[in-house]
Amino acid sequence: MPTEFDLLIIDDSGLLGLVDCAAYNSYVAEDWEYEQLMRHFVSEMTGRSILVWDCGDGGDNYRIRIRNQITAQTGWRETFGEILATGEQFHLASYTALTMCAQFNDYHLPEKHESNLVVSVSPGLYRVRIAQMYDPAKVGNLNDDEPHFLVELERGDGPSWSEVAWRAA
Repeated sequence: MPTEFDLLIIDDSGLLGLVDCAAYNSYVAEDWEYEQLMRHFVSEMTGRSILVWDCGDGGDNYRIRIRNQITAQTGWRETFGEILATGEQFHLASYTALTMCAQFNDYHLPEKHESNLVVSVSPGLYRVRIAQMYDPAKVGNLNDDEPHFLVELERGDGPSWSEVAWRAA
């Protein structure tokens, strides 16, 4: 994996995930409800196959800067978690992709339109820092080359997530 690179993901709902697609059990139910989906995310995060966070702004085109080390660069808010690579890649996934796969058993991650949102890794456990680089109430303050989020990964363990990060009450 290069030291640093950017990925662009489009999401109309403002909820994103970093996923080990080979390990993540995406299907929930044909008629799932929102709270049921959130419980599913928590269960899968406990199993270390996904990390899910709420962007807090209702959706946008997000620039995600991926780094292969944890840095001291500060953002508006940050969180740490862990995810297990069972293969050689993670994918970014939008809420749209996550919900389609949650509803339809024949849909799988990554969805075709997001298949290029790849983070190449070696198999193993990763400590992940996700930093939101802007106040979601002031999203227009970013320059065109600044990331909305940093996703920094390094080998090792981190805390398990017991809820979707930054989820609004």
